[in-house]
Amino acid sequence: MLNPLFPAPSITHKRCTLAARQGGVVLMIALIILVALTIGGIALVRSVSTTSIIAGNLAFQQAATISGDAGTEAAIRSIELGNPLAMSTIALQSDNFARAYSASTPAAGNPANWDTYWSTDIDPLPAALPGTCENRVCALPVDAVGNTVSYTIQRLCQTAGDPALLPTGCASRSQLASQSGGSLGSGNPQMTQVPQYYYRVTSRIAGPRNTISYIQTIVAR
Repeated sequence: MLNPLFPAPSITHKRCTLAARQGGVVLMIALIILVALTIGGIALVRSVSTTSIIAGNLAFQQAATISGDAGTEAAIRSIELGNPLAMSTIALQSDNFARAYSASTPAAGNPANWDTYWSTDIDPLPAALPGTCENRVCALPVDAVGNTVSYTIQRLCQTAGDPALLPTGCASRSQLASQSGGSLGSGNPQMTQVPQYYYRVTSRIAGPRNTISYIQTIVAR
């Protein structure tokens, strides 16, 4: 028989307290999972965004490199043998900065990289606006995708001057050319050695996303 002075413990009250404790633990676990999912989602978004930016920059840099072919072609026309607009052989023996031409190249390792060399010696301001030639650079008009191509031409010689008369230290190769007469048999061609000198064309491409690319081509004349 129950003693009225000491009532039995309330089972309902204990169950409510236990349920409240369990609910608090579940809530904490749910919050931790929510925070983890949120952090994971943010990291995934940042990863996708970074990947898109890298892919976009690579695409713009590739497009800039392709646009650089226009600068190379324009430079080749300035020194191409047989082109009426090209500089003469005598003119190529001296600097002509108005046509972005240097008759010699700097010493090896000075400066250490082309970006520094371009911004300090070739086109320091930069002064060459699209469609103009300034300093040692000719700049082409901005193309359809927003790239600005500029180029400079350097004869691969240690010093300026006529390599046939002076020790200019030019990089060259000999090419066989035929001349009529002068051989034992009348009318037979005589083969002579005609030197060809090398020229380095450097094109700088500035893209719409501040991408900078350089391409170089070696041509012989």
